[in-house]
Amino acid sequence: MAAAAAEAPEQMSKRKLGGEGEEAPVDPLATKRAASGSDVPVPMQVDYGQVMRNEDFSPELLRIYYDRLFPFQLMVRWLSYRNNPKSDSKLVEKDFFFRREWTFVLQGDIFCRYQCFKDADEFRQKVMAQQPIRMEIGAVNTHPPKNHHTVMKDAYKPLERELVFDIDMDDYDSVRTCCKGSKLCTKCWTFMKAAIKVLRRTLTEDFGFHHMMFVYSGRRGVHCWVCDKAARQLSNDRRTAVAEYLTLVAGGQGRCRADIKMNGCEQLHPSIEESHRICLEYFKEGENSILQGQDILRKGPHLSNILDGMPKVESDVISDFVNKNPEATSLAIWAELEKLKAQRVQDAKSFKQKQDAKVMLTDIVIQYTYPRLDINVSKQMNHLLKSPFVVHPKTGRVCVPIMPEQIDSFDPAKVPTIGALVEELNRTNDPRQTSMKDYTHWFEHSFLKPHEQEIGKDLQLQPDFDF
Repeated sequence: MAAAAAEAPEQMSKRKLGGEGEEAPVDPLATKRAASGSDVPVPMQVDYGQVMRNEDFSPELLRIYYDRLFPFQLMVRWLSYRNNPKSDSKLVEKDFFFRREWTFVLQGDIFCRYQCFKDADEFRQKVMAQQPIRMEIGAVNTHPPKNHHTVMKDAYKPLERELVFDIDMDDYDSVRTCCKGSKLCTKCWTFMKAAIKVLRRTLTEDFGFHHMMFVYSGRRGVHCWVCDKAARQLSNDRRTAVAEYLTLVAGGQGRCRADIKMNGCEQLHPSIEESHRICLEYFKEGENSILQGQDILRKGPHLSNILDGMPKVESDVISDFVNKNPEATSLAIWAELEKLKAQRVQDAKSFKQKQDAKVMLTDIVIQYTYPRLDINVSKQMNHLLKSPFVVHPKTGRVCVPIMPEQIDSFDPAKVPTIGALVEELNRTNDPRQTSMKDYTHWFEHSFLKPHEQEIGKDLQLQPDFDF
């Protein structure tokens, strides 16, 4: 880390994490000085006779993870989009990956921006030398980021980056009853499942994007990377438009209905209809659903807020039911609300009454289940986002891809920690036989290769993925 500070002092900023003036410790094991004077990584030695237990994150574990398990080659393949520096094709941008900005966050919350690498070897060497506790990915720029101070300010600008979305469990604190803050359980993970399903459908069917990856953030959230060329080249204005299109829910205490507008139409917008269909499953069905897992109509102010927005004659019906059935579950109370909606649909005569009947309960399901996006992450091309496959220092868990076919079965508590991965290395001495293999296999074969084949057709390249 001392070498990193000497290398690029203007690129490092320190944020207060603990006490004032806290400095990150220098790790003498991280690098050694070569004859040329440059830093080169020290080969990692794993003590296969020692099993590390009850430890999920430490500098030593992180060092072993980077040395033995982090998929440097696959990450460069992904973010190069077949712009291989060794290619003979004139359609290939040979410095494409070199112009990608990375930010390293070092121990002590020291941010090293404007990092860039020519290839996977240089990427690996820099990571092994500096040992970042987090890495964030930025845009592909007009110039290599490390040279940003050598060009005119207006000449250095982002050209493209993936369309990204950030969903954090904190934004559901007003509606989840099982946990708060950093705590997470299988019940509140239902919010993330619904969000992934809705976002995936909307991006695919409404916008025509196909190459996307959802990544567990390592603690209590999900990141989405949309990698289609059309998505990567969206302007900031168009990114903002997509993000706002996907924003149906406003957070805050006391809100129990999404503001769904019919705009004079007889039917709901097809995207809202489809989103409601997905949301309703996670709202009603199963023991971990919003109704059953969160028990929202029995806990907190949710039921009273819902009744406050209904005509008195209808709210009285529900109040009487709850008073006469004090043991009624949220699912039973919801069934009574559905009866009221059916009656309202049957009785509706005017155009407005018919519109109101269509929105009834739909707005509640959307409010409690629809994705809550941090749209500021999506609006700007140069916004940094945590890299897949890094490790969350608070949990020790790897930020792994969530495979589409496993959305419903994905359990964040079962995501491997680097402590567990090192134990597996101790037993097998084979990185290919650790819990990482399923995630890296999906990343390469189900996500990367299909996209690379499509890009290869556009660039008139042979099916060679060797970087």
